[in-house]
Amino acid sequence: MKNKLVVFEGIDGVGKTTLSRLLVDELVKRGIKAIRYEDVEEKGSGFNLVKPFVKAQAPINSSLLFYIASAIYKSQQIEGLLKHNWVICDRYIYSTLAYHKIRKANMSLVSDIKNFPIRKPDFSLLIKVNDSVRLQRIKARSGNNAYDLKTKSDRNLVGKMEKELEAFDLIIIDNSRSSPTAGVEKIFKIASRC
Repeated sequence: MKNKLVVFEGIDGVGKTTLSRLLVDELVKRGIKAIRYEDVEEKGSGFNLVKPFVKAQAPINSSLLFYIASAIYKSQQIEGLLKHNWVICDRYIYSTLAYHKIRKANMSLVSDIKNFPIRKPDFSLLIKVNDSVRLQRIKARSGNNAYDLKTKSDRNLVGKMEKELEAFDLIIIDNSRSSPTAGVEKIFKIASRC
């Protein structure tokens, strides 16, 4: 079985990180080498070193181009990791595009994104959850921002972000009622196809 790139997308609080960690554990348990990109990326250097400045200071079009460059770099790193492992990724290019579109970036700057050297995932999952469950999860953890704590609506960032992510051709996984273990089993069945 060839190594695969599996991407988890979704708004904060839907369970992307939990499910991505559990999927790696399940793959390893079944004898498949797998890693989470976020566990091996260099946190305090390169693009990650500059991200806080860009997020706080850069005009939105500059931010878009920076994050696209970061996605290209991430893609190159993932290509190397895929030689030996499945790679599970918590957010990818889709979140970058959705966020910047909502923030009114000039998307014509990246209109030919299909021609950019960004590895297409083998499976891209949009994790969704009932908003009351999402809010309960958000409130139980630390480090939240004001946007995360708002009830999802068509008028706020959280609602707009999920709507933009829905516009991509992603496999939707409803994580509202499933236990994390049941959710991972469903995702494993999808990802182990082919």
